[in-house]
Amino acid sequence: MSKPVRFDVISDIQGDMADLDVALAAFAEFTVADQLLINGDLTDNGRVRQYKDLTKHLAATAHPPALFTIGNHDFYNHRSTAVSIDRFLEHTGMSSLYSAHEVGGVPIIRLGTTDGSERSGHYVIFGEEQLIWFATELARHAAEVPVVVLSHHVLPNTVSGSFDDPVTQAPKMYGHDYAEVDPVLEILGAHPNVLFLSGHSHWNLYWPDWFSRPSFAAANTGAIQRGFGPDGSGGEQPLDGPHNQGLRIVVEGGTVTVHALDFVNRRVAHTAEFSVSEQSVIMTDGVAWSDALG
Repeated sequence: MSKPVRFDVISDIQGDMADLDVALAAFAEFTVADQLLINGDLTDNGRVRQYKDLTKHLAATAHPPALFTIGNHDFYNHRSTAVSIDRFLEHTGMSSLYSAHEVGGVPIIRLGTTDGSERSGHYVIFGEEQLIWFATELARHAAEVPVVVLSHHVLPNTVSGSFDDPVTQAPKMYGHDYAEVDPVLEILGAHPNVLFLSGHSHWNLYWPDWFSRPSFAAANTGAIQRGFGPDGSGGEQPLDGPHNQGLRIVVEGGTVTVHALDFVNRRVAHTAEFSVSEQSVIMTDGVAWSDALG
């Protein structure tokens, strides 16, 4: 990587085209990123007209090439998992549910559930084939190279809402998203150079635990549509007022900077910076909007 590589990240659009337009316009004000990452829940319930509406709005504002992951809302159409996946692939142009890419020398890995029915009690079932592929793909990359991994759902004890305290967190909600949570955490734990991005929760990026680094790094991608926070009893509740958030990520050599963005107020909620060669994280508040997106 001879120059910084920039990624714009959003998730959980769920049919909120007005806020999507605001977010895209905010990104377009400054330095154009190298890739747009849209991390699941592209639609409210995976209907064809919703995908077409999304495509229309994405085309209306200049943005870098996009990569997409599938989210639980993209299955909520009373059709089979196979139909929902086919719609997702057709309307996003993705070749498969999971894949590997490289942007400016930065590896990007997309993951996706092979079963959106939730009959297992979990949102995500990767299956043995995808897990083997994932572990093999991560092992290909040198330890000094940052790798960005996209998966819509929240892993336990990684980002806001997923920790154990029932007063400030929502352990009732986010302890069982992944059927294969132990192997997924084992794979990720062997690679401190990974930045794992998850959406789904809609938890506000102003919470201080939006980012963590248990071994690999993990960041909440916020949400375009509606914000949530704790209800004080181990669950969650919607927040009052407007909500529209996402990330700007900058990778320069082995250093990764993640800005948590508030599109409503044009503010940087928090900034996290880490080097893949060190376990420490520098957390900063007060970064100027123009500096984050410049």
